[in-house]
Amino acid sequence: METAEGPYGVLFSENGPQRKLSPKDHWPDVPKITWNPQFSEGTLDLRLLFRAVWPEEPDLAGLGKRFGLDFQEGDPWGKAEALGRLFLLALEETRSWSFEGRAALSQVLPKNFLLPPKPRIHYPSVKTLGEAFFRLRERGFQPRKLQEEYAALVANALEKGETLLLEAGPGTGKTFGYLIPILLALKKGGRAVVATRTRTLQDQLWKRDLPKLEEILGIYPKRALLKGRENYVCLQRLYELELKLVPKEILVPLSVFAARGGDLDELGFAEEWIIEEIRDRPWRCRGTRCRVWEKCPSRKAREAARKAELVITNHALLGADLAMENALLGPYDFLVVDEAHALPAALQEAMGIEITPRELSLILSELRSMEEELGNKAEEARVLHRAFWEEVRRHLKTGRIRLKSEDLKALRLASEPLLSSLSALAEILQQKEENELASAICAYVQNLKSVLFPPSEDWVPWADEEVALGLTPLALAEKLSEDFWPNIRAAVLTSATLSVNKKPDFLLQRLGLVLDTPFFSWPSPFSYENVRIAILSYLPEPDDPQYPQALAETVRRALSRAPVKAMVLFTSKRALEQVHAHLTGLPHLAQGWDGERDQLLRRFRQMPPPAVLLGLESFWEGVDLPGKELELLVVARLPFPHPGDPVLEAEAARIKAQGKSDFQELFLPMAVLKLRQGLGRLVRTPEDRGVILIADRRLSSRSYKKVFLSSFPLAPRFLESPEELDVVLSEVFR
Repeated sequence: METAEGPYGVLFSENGPQRKLSPKDHWPDVPKITWNPQFSEGTLDLRLLFRAVWPEEPDLAGLGKRFGLDFQEGDPWGKAEALGRLFLLALEETRSWSFEGRAALSQVLPKNFLLPPKPRIHYPSVKTLGEAFFRLRERGFQPRKLQEEYAALVANALEKGETLLLEAGPGTGKTFGYLIPILLALKKGGRAVVATRTRTLQDQLWKRDLPKLEEILGIYPKRALLKGRENYVCLQRLYELELKLVPKEILVPLSVFAARGGDLDELGFAEEWIIEEIRDRPWRCRGTRCRVWEKCPSRKAREAARKAELVITNHALLGADLAMENALLGPYDFLVVDEAHALPAALQEAMGIEITPRELSLILSELRSMEEELGNKAEEARVLHRAFWEEVRRHLKTGRIRLKSEDLKALRLASEPLLSSLSALAEILQQKEENELASAICAYVQNLKSVLFPPSEDWVPWADEEVALGLTPLALAEKLSEDFWPNIRAAVLTSATLSVNKKPDFLLQRLGLVLDTPFFSWPSPFSYENVRIAILSYLPEPDDPQYPQALAETVRRALSRAPVKAMVLFTSKRALEQVHAHLTGLPHLAQGWDGERDQLLRRFRQMPPPAVLLGLESFWEGVDLPGKELELLVVARLPFPHPGDPVLEAEAARIKAQGKSDFQELFLPMAVLKLRQGLGRLVRTPEDRGVILIADRRLSSRSYKKVFLSSFPLAPRFLESPEELDVVLSEVFR
């Protein structure tokens, strides 16, 4: 470590630290490494290396927590030793990289420091499910009876060409439970797609579970990971960053990052403007005319997906592929959908249209540096674009609204000058062979026309206060039953939350599947001995003006009795804002004020208890905070969807037209599934303990309470006073 009095260091070999070195010692003639060198010429900057190897971790603190290393500023030898150990871990990590990634990394490391690739251990390939689980036990994996039952059902469905719903709580081992049968099925031929909702699970399957299983089972299918195009880096834009004086400690690891696939979800060290600058946008792409077309990360990812036997993707791309008639993924035989409770909403969104002002603004900004004729036309389009969206704003109220016939008529009239200008601009671009930009503008024009001229009553046009226009299909189930499921040989839909009142009928109906589709359910094998669920019956109802302060006081009281880490789940930004205002002085983070999900989770993990995280929609599922990272979970309000949502409003009208209850058939099932997902944030490992507080007194008195309570992992207590809450907390946090 560099100090004003001279360097302190630790001499390392490949086996670890050998001896300490001070400014008075004779330093051997070996390569020197440190974090952000300031005095020593020729010293390797570990910022470059660590950002290249772990681009998702923006700082040393995060890396220290991940690997259990302590970077004490007051202890130069201790910090130097920790950096040395992290350096060895980085070298080991790169042994499993592709040739392209290792070649790019060689520009960062001293000569001959790149370790040889990790040799692949070739075990004999297993042939049966029984062999596979025997091999797992040989490698030290604990046998799980539920996991083997689960896997047997998946294998049978794949073999017989069936569709199957499997509900499995945390700890069942469902990822191995479906991956093993898929790998065995692919040995006999065919192609498979595994789709998840969250990036966390997608990356877990790709980086951890599949490599582990391939090695143990001796089965290596040609596989690919596919995300949306704008998730990847554009190499041409990356090269242009050099002209913008971006420092080498950003540029060098970015070039390594791009060579390894350029997935922007994994980029944590670059500022937001840099990420947006290098994001792959369709209208920026010059196709085969681009000088780096052969190396283009998004092109390579799409090509690999079409050629792969096994594709790991997400729900949104599954929907996009359906809309594009398999142009993205190509035909496939087997489908596994994890987190399948979220599939209907994802498919509905993917098959619909959403337009924002920013979309066209980004396209028009590409024309600023072009010749005068284009520049003038682009400026005209910008003015008309701004005027059109001002008209849209005049029709907006709070939240999201359904566009009525009079709204559509006014917006059609307001859009005519813009559509005319854009069509003329696209024609000029085509004449000048700027085909990508012309196509992007034509697509925008077509999408806007589709929203303003809905093709039928089966489509819902809407507008949002965040300034967006959209069109959403209602007849999703019919589309899936006709064009999706018949083209798949076998499908497995799985999640911890597929059923309402022990039945999967709600999900089956929304996905266009027959009601007698086989369904199996397993509760979590985790013990809930050190977990309590309490309904706070003594609080005001959520719509009461006194509720936000009462909820904030409840959180304060709970953390004064049990100084742990807590998360409060909200259904509205306004409610979160009100509670946030009453928590002054208590360490807490609020979504929308202190950052968004990933940034907040990183900060929350590093905060000492007591601490509170206030989260909205994105925190209800896919958040993994095991052990002491989360021990108190508060649900601020039962998560009923907003009845004024335009799509739900239209669906509700359809249900009522059939003589059924929209509350029982739509709003209640959606709320139960959402609550089940929220409750699942607390217990993530067998050792977890904690308390779940439902701060909505309606659960103690309304007629629908039995439907909610039947989905709880254990019986709740109904508390009538804060003192009773103290008792519950003392039982868990002794």
